[in-house]
Amino acid sequence: MVCYIGCVMYADDLTLFPSSLCELQRMIDICVDEATNLCMQFDSKKCSVIRFGPRYHSQCADVTMLGNSIKLVNSVKLLGVQISAYKKFRIDIGYMKSKFNRAFNSLFHNAAKLKDELTTMHLVSSYCKPCLLYGTEAVL
Repeated sequence: MVCYIGCVMYADDLTLFPSSLCELQRMIDICVDEATNLCMQFDSKKCSVIRFGPRYHSQCADVTMLGNSIKLVNSVKLLGVQISAYKKFRIDIGYMKSKFNRAFNSLFHNAAKLKDELTTMHLVSSYCKPCLLYGTEAVL
């Protein structure tokens, strides 16, 4: 059984998953209307559109919100995971690897004075490894 999920809401983030640009525009219009009824507003400058599929790099019609065009981007950070435009849904693990390397280098530089390998390995496991593994269970 296939279940279609059209949007995901988490805290103050709203992510829409339409099957076409026309459907995306309708979803945005509905969200703006409902937000207006609740005395809320969206900031179109913080919004972006990312495309997946065989024509992900093709030029497409503008998607608008409150009369402003929403920018088309090649990558977006969603809940701490970098997503890249491609033929299929793709997570950019290079972003996660660079976060791991930054955390590891910082920790190793500061822990070099300890001369205790067990403590260093525990710190790497506690602070660095989560940077590398964050969100992987959701995409496997």
